[in-house]
Amino acid sequence: MTLTKSWKGMLLGLGLMAAVAGPALSPVSMNVQYSQAVAADMAKIQLVLKKLRASMSSMKDFDELEQAGMPKSDVDRMRRAMTQKIQQLTDEAIASIHEI
Repeated sequence: MTLTKSWKGMLLGLGLMAAVAGPALSPVSMNVQYSQAVAADMAKIQLVLKKLRASMSSMKDFDELEQAGMPKSDVDRMRRAMTQKIQQLTDEAIASIHEI
């Protein structure tokens, strides 16, 4: 089977495109990109968990504020706001974990 000059040129062009595109689409580079994405997701989760721990520990401060004389209604409002923030951070952490 003989190939015409135009077919040879087209095959050569396809071969060159594959050689150039090959490294960008190789399994190794895809694995590196995937690893970097997972590392970024893990960093995000760690940050959210750090904020969550800090928020939960601040709930103890509200008892001290109440004992120091702050009106109970103000302390309860602060507790509700912090509880909502904790729930939001918890939901965010769970969603980030599910993404991975």
